Amino acid sequence: MIYQFAKEDIQKRIEEARITVMQQMQENMDNYVWKHIKSLQELENTRMSAMRKFLSDYEKGKAEGRYVFHELPGKLPYGADYFDIGLSSHFLLMYTSLGYDFHISSITEMLRVCKEIRIFPVVDLDANKTDLTRNVMDYFQKDYKVEIVKTEYEFQKGDNKLLVIRK
Repeated sequence: MIYQFAKEDIQKRIEEARITVMQQMQENMDNYVWKHIKSLQELENTRMSAMRKFLSDYEKGKAEGRYVFHELPGKLPYGADYFDIGLSSHFLLMYTSLGYDFHISSITEMLRVCKEIRIFPVVDLDANKTDLTRNVMDYFQKDYKVEIVKTEYEFQKGDNKLLVIRK
């Protein structure tokens, strides 16, 4: 969604969100594994460094077509199997309130343009397992290879798995 905005608007929103996110992280520190990232300050520095890199590339990337505004589950502006791999990070399966149909339609559209998709994590916003993940897996197992893969990376407790769906 952010690709519809100007660089300056994104930069302003990042700064506004930084304060809120860091307050929430402070309040919920016990829900995280402080192994790869050792402290709140390191987390903030890492995230802000990534944001600066993104913003420094944003205008060039938009001009080159690397940042394309789109909203799932709408049709993507690419042909079938255009990409080898697609990634949904901290969106699909995490926001259960969007409903089963939204997730099925969105994943179906991603699978139209990608030979494989990966969804991380497979828990909700509170790091709880949900029926949504199992129901989505059951739906796609008819036509695709579907598996949960454990990752070495775990920041939020319990979110060290990803869903892989392959053609």
